[in-house]
Amino acid sequence: MTIQDTQTILQPELVNKLERKISYLVQLQSAIKNNQISQVYQLLDTHKFNDSFQKESASESSEQLGPLIADSQQLIATFLAPELVNYFATNFNFLTLAPVLEDPNFYAVYIGDWWHHRRLGTLNVLSVMITIDEAVTSELIMTTKLPVGETINTTKIKAATKIIAGLESFLSDNTRRSLELKVIADQLLEVSANKSGLFGRNDKTAREALEKKQALLMATQKRVPEVEQKLVKQQEELLAFEKEDVLRQLELQAILEHHVDVPTFITELQHIYVSYITQLGQK
Repeated sequence: MTIQDTQTILQPELVNKLERKISYLVQLQSAIKNNQISQVYQLLDTHKFNDSFQKESASESSEQLGPLIADSQQLIATFLAPELVNYFATNFNFLTLAPVLEDPNFYAVYIGDWWHHRRLGTLNVLSVMITIDEAVTSELIMTTKLPVGETINTTKIKAATKIIAGLESFLSDNTRRSLELKVIADQLLEVSANKSGLFGRNDKTAREALEKKQALLMATQKRVPEVEQKLVKQQEELLAFEKEDVLRQLELQAILEHHVDVPTFITELQHIYVSYITQLGQK
């Protein structure tokens, strides 16, 4: 077979392949120009679209055609994002979306708009898929199963409160210890001077007892800065535990105002692609 024969045989296949690529780009261009968002998503991932809506499989996957638009994906994501963000604002108004600055294809998803709101996951604009932080959702589900009045941090809060009470008690005794040290110092001077008073004579045993008590009190006093630091640390930990519980209660309240339970909410997020594309098709 000559080179010319080989070229003749391969030519139709090559031409068809190029025509499919050109057709794909023309369709995508038209969908974007006419703001046909649903059509854009279908072209971005034809197999996913067809599988989701039980349509016939395409002859060529979007993965094979994907490299054609690899250098334009960020621009496409920027084009698609406003409509998707608006969908969330309408259907999940208790969620807050914030763009990930280094990549317009991704949005951070938070529960609520309050200070220190927690990140629930990350939204991929091009795939319309949320990667959910399972630690956050697991805590929320666990909270709903706890007895009334209890929280995930109840045990930790009780332990921290008990430690704080002990540390505060130690520090509150500081004045008493200072007074005791002054009295002991006076007593030691009295014993050293061999004056009549509390002991009436230079009592070696009394001196040793006073010095031992003095040393113990002074050692205890030296611990005050350390105890003060521990108290601050424990108070910060207690505040953090209480803050976590408050945030979870706020999150639960927001979710349960719109969904029967947390698993239902999670399931809805996991099927966001179908619900979103369906709504686009109804416009």
